[in-house]
Amino acid sequence: MAFLQGPSLKQAEIIKQELGESPGDIDRGVRDLRSMLAASPCLPQPENISLRVLELFVRGCRMDLDRARTKLEAYCLARARCRDLFEHLSLSVPPLSNVCKFMDIVVLPKLTDEGYRVTIFRIKAEYPEGTTDIANTARAVLLLSDARMHDEHLIAGDVFVYEVSQVRGSIVAHVAAAINTVRRAIHLAQAAYPQRLKRIHVVGSPPFLASSLALTRNCVNEKIRRRYYLHPKLDELKDHIPARVLPREWGGEEESIELLGKKWRRRVDEISPYLRILNEACNIAPTPLNDVDIYGTVGAFRKLDID
Repeated sequence: MAFLQGPSLKQAEIIKQELGESPGDIDRGVRDLRSMLAASPCLPQPENISLRVLELFVRGCRMDLDRARTKLEAYCLARARCRDLFEHLSLSVPPLSNVCKFMDIVVLPKLTDEGYRVTIFRIKAEYPEGTTDIANTARAVLLLSDARMHDEHLIAGDVFVYEVSQVRGSIVAHVAAAINTVRRAIHLAQAAYPQRLKRIHVVGSPPFLASSLALTRNCVNEKIRRRYYLHPKLDELKDHIPARVLPREWGGEEESIELLGKKWRRRVDEISPYLRILNEACNIAPTPLNDVDIYGTVGAFRKLDID
């Protein structure tokens, strides 16, 4: 059962003003996206994509329907072009269950005062070295993003928190070995997902992680790069995120990260039939004659600029 909470009435009005949303915009936008899907032989039929996901594309692109069409097209084509990133649909069984022994990936239920959704990525203490599979970690993040989109409400943007104080020096080699997958996943997140990333907080980063952080920062555009915040201690997060949103082990009022992680793993399994149908619908669509190479395609997918 979904457990993400939406904005208050006051927050909803402020968010809509920020997004430039007027009455009827969402309905018109959803109709436009459904018409695009129905008209294209290279995209899944509109019944294969949930209403809430279509609404997220309209709002995530601030009512810019041209941009929403481009992102939705890229989102669908990516599932066919980069099948290896979307083939696993559970965090409860291998290989992605191993990622959960290395890292907690949790979307917090409550919104911040600004209407932001907070997602936590926490390296676990004493994680088994064999679970440090960065490529599968990227796949797990995309899977949770897809599941969350199915449940998400009206929000103003996203805040990511990376708590990395427990990471070991060997992570640098693991990141370097999977850098192609990491780059593809980051480019997909920017070009094919309707997120509005407001802040990235990195907490407890040891000195040896500097090169890996530099690699990942170089994969994002300059605007996102300016939204990175580095904190030596968790307490500093309270200057940016209210306690009512944060988990209890971080001095907050929300349930523990471990409990929320279990809930999300169950939720991903509940949504997996929808994601499986979406993947199949995207995979059986014919390849456009002028769009055959994921490393240099024309049209919307070219904007992914994957290398």
